[in-house]
Amino acid sequence: MQEIKFTAGELAERAAGELKADPGIEIFGVLGAPDSKPGYLTYAEDSKHLELALKRGAGLILLPAELYQEQEGEIPALLVEKPRREYARLAELFPDLRYLNKEDNWRDECRVESGALVAESAELGEGVKVMTGAVIGSRVRIGARSRIAAGCLLAADIEIGEDCLLHPGVKVLPGTEIGSRVEIHSGAVLGSDGFGYESLEGRHYKIPQQGRVIIEDEVEIGALTAVDRGAAGETRIGAGSKIDNLVQISHNVEIGPGTLIAGQSGVAGSTRLGSGVTLAGQVGVEDHLELAEGVTVTGKAKVSRDIKEAGFYSGIPAQEHRDYLRQQARLRRLDKLQQRVEELEKKLASLTGNNC
Repeated sequence: MQEIKFTAGELAERAAGELKADPGIEIFGVLGAPDSKPGYLTYAEDSKHLELALKRGAGLILLPAELYQEQEGEIPALLVEKPRREYARLAELFPDLRYLNKEDNWRDECRVESGALVAESAELGEGVKVMTGAVIGSRVRIGARSRIAAGCLLAADIEIGEDCLLHPGVKVLPGTEIGSRVEIHSGAVLGSDGFGYESLEGRHYKIPQQGRVIIEDEVEIGALTAVDRGAAGETRIGAGSKIDNLVQISHNVEIGPGTLIAGQSGVAGSTRLGSGVTLAGQVGVEDHLELAEGVTVTGKAKVSRDIKEAGFYSGIPAQEHRDYLRQQARLRRLDKLQQRVEELEKKLASLTGNNC
């Protein structure tokens, strides 16, 4: 497999940091501090993780300047303002080589493992890898260097861009379009039917789900997440959005670029989220709503009306976070208020002679 490496000097230039190490040190990848080793980049934001990185012999350590100044002795450090952020940015320089064999040329050679089924009408780009047990249906197009792991099902009439990674067991159903540099984790289902029915005399008539799903570039979708096709038109996930495990995205939802959705959240049909929206864990958003750009909804909140201004929102129903905190403070005082009322009632009764 082709080796990818950068020198410490090259990484320092990309991170715009101050290098306190030999610029010729070669770095072959990234590892967290507890797992770091020679030849790998890691980061530390406190002395505990710095000690771990040094103990493991990390090749280069991203550090804040103040932490570096507290240390004695030589440290292979690259000083940056926010080590964790720079670690994430530099990690993108090193290709994710999961599910590849050592003999693979990950850039150029297309490989379909034995036990994979690929329809004759499917089109595979340069460097595409299809693992054992994957099924690639009719008229599926897969861009260069994308990897389809074991047990994936790409049903038919699907387009996948370049440098994508579909983990084992992903299901992509007809009419789905996936951009480039997209990662989809195990068990996710894209393009399933939305939940739409009309009821009459106890019988539920299904509204045909005939739309499609559009996943834009650089999206990540977590394990066991479902993104339903549009009933008509499309369900769209905007570029750079990141969706956690166990999330439900219903039919005809539009999610703006750069949105974050944490686990066990759900967005009901035909709702629109602006760019840069954040939904924390277990948030529920009702159907046919609009959330403005830059809205953040805190954990377990329920959104039941449009939110037209950026800001933080909490509670059931969701309201401005400061109002929610005031409300919760009042609720915590209820027991004391009840006790005070009862004491006042007793005093009033003793003064009036009325014991009723």
